[in-house]
Amino acid sequence: MAAIFLLFTVINCSDSNVNQISNDLLTRAHELPLPEKLRYELTNDTGELVGLGIFQSDISSLDSSLIVLEERYSRADNGEASDIITTRVSSADFSAVGGTRAVEQVAQLEIQPVSYSWEILKTNEEKQMLRKTGNLTDSGTVRTKKLPNLDIYANSSSFWLWRQLPLEIGYTASYMTVDPYEEKWQLVSITVPQSEVLKMPFGDTAVWRVLIRSGRATRSAWIEQAEPRRVLKWDNGLTVMTLID
Repeated sequence: MAAIFLLFTVINCSDSNVNQISNDLLTRAHELPLPEKLRYELTNDTGELVGLGIFQSDISSLDSSLIVLEERYSRADNGEASDIITTRVSSADFSAVGGTRAVEQVAQLEIQPVSYSWEILKTNEEKQMLRKTGNLTDSGTVRTKKLPNLDIYANSSSFWLWRQLPLEIGYTASYMTVDPYEEKWQLVSITVPQSEVLKMPFGDTAVWRVLIRSGRATRSAWIEQAEPRRVLKWDNGLTVMTLID
């Protein structure tokens, strides 16, 4: 496999999917605490520890209109980060701006090296394009992908985006994300069917059970109801991420 820590299983979207979403911006009702650093344990479907994820976020030191989000993943057998994802988003509306990804090769696990940068461009016709430099076979290539003329969020910003939404039982929303790794865009739908109490190392915590749907895949996130409204647990069908501090 090319990489082991993908947030979503990406499913192709067709232009017909655009009709399922409105032009309305997502309502962000909560502020992110910045700077912030969170650590997650990653386990497989048998409960075996497979890695650690460190999520950091802060205002960009180069441009105060941007927020920089960083994910650093390491395997359980190696403490060094082997998959590093950075994402730049607008501090005004959290829309995708650009980012980078670097994955180290691990031959024995069939993990191939990945290295690319990407950005969202506006054309003269006010159309949006994904511009990606580097891919899995030739790091010198530049690829572009036409995007819907809608507000686009980064797939890799999802953990931070969900925390800002006005979650409550019955809440629903849909939005578009771009995944530069797959060079695809996708429609994501969110629903909150129930409130739960999650047993965490730091105590029982009231959470929203949030269902995330993309194509035919539905995944679950558990987001604490009180500030700072962190994602306490995420199950993407392959890996479970659980906040440890």
